[in-house]
Amino acid sequence: MSTGKSGSDQQPRILGVGYTVPPNLRGNDDPIFDWLKAHIPPGSNPFQGYNTRTVLGPGEDLITIMVPAALNALQDAKLDASDIDMVLGYASVSPYADPNELVHLHQVMRFPQSTYVVPLNNEFSNFNAGLLFADALIRVGRAKNILIVAAGNWTRHVDYHTVQAVSAADGAGAAVIGLSQDPTKWQVIDQQTIMETRYFGSMYMQGERYPQQPPTDGHESLWSESVFQITPEGMQGFGEFGGTVAPTAVTGLLARHNIPASAITLIAHQASSVLFEMWQTVLQPAQMIETIANFGNMTLASLPVNLAWSVANDPITQNNLVLFALSPDMHANALLLQRSSL
Repeated sequence: MSTGKSGSDQQPRILGVGYTVPPNLRGNDDPIFDWLKAHIPPGSNPFQGYNTRTVLGPGEDLITIMVPAALNALQDAKLDASDIDMVLGYASVSPYADPNELVHLHQVMRFPQSTYVVPLNNEFSNFNAGLLFADALIRVGRAKNILIVAAGNWTRHVDYHTVQAVSAADGAGAAVIGLSQDPTKWQVIDQQTIMETRYFGSMYMQGERYPQQPPTDGHESLWSESVFQITPEGMQGFGEFGGTVAPTAVTGLLARHNIPASAITLIAHQASSVLFEMWQTVLQPAQMIETIANFGNMTLASLPVNLAWSVANDPITQNNLVLFALSPDMHANALLLQRSSL
């Protein structure tokens, strides 16, 4: 079902975008990968395509990258923090299970007390969900300007004895949605989701449990920091669902609007070049924007970072844009945005 329409009247549109990635880069020769090189046969890791990864350094955290990303989006939108009615998105992995670091962003940026913060915990389609909800809320008059921020620090939440750790990177991206008459600004049109919940529990974020006998102060277990874990079933789903089923969210969405893939720009979750190659073969978009070789897998931040990064580095050539998210629960979400010709 279409949620938007093209035109020059006042419509919810993306008013500004911004991103920040840490300046610290981790190359393939970093000693942190020595165990993987010694124990994983070459070519057997489905996580491929990285030369460097953006990594938070000592003294840096999620807020270090969330604040400038949000400020960049506000500046691009020509708005101030006081203009924002609502903040959507997510910061993963936050210091607390609750509240989310998105609330800390409210404190640091001094948004008005009336600015409602709503974390959206649905990795890795957090940004798509934020755009979708913001469009609907503004369309019915519940808000005027909404800031969406998605940020990840997963380099600190992977086990470097697991194959997925080779992809991990950090970053933050943001966008401001508000009413505009400018038809050259991106507008949410429609979405399609595929939920494949039979894989639930095969990819998850959880600490490692270490039994304690005798118990320590009455505790029979100690837990490590939370790390991203993938079971053998999850690895199977990575290829079967991620590579084959997930892109049908894009093809189904395009078919509903009679848009050929040759007329879209695709920005997709960048977990691995293996998936990129499969999606390129199936979809064959006119343009695919990605930063996997230099930025790595920024998890929930990849879509907003690449959208903002593209403005100066790889301008979008098409008037149909699909943001394609892939998530570990597992689900795939394709969000269609449109603009008029520049």
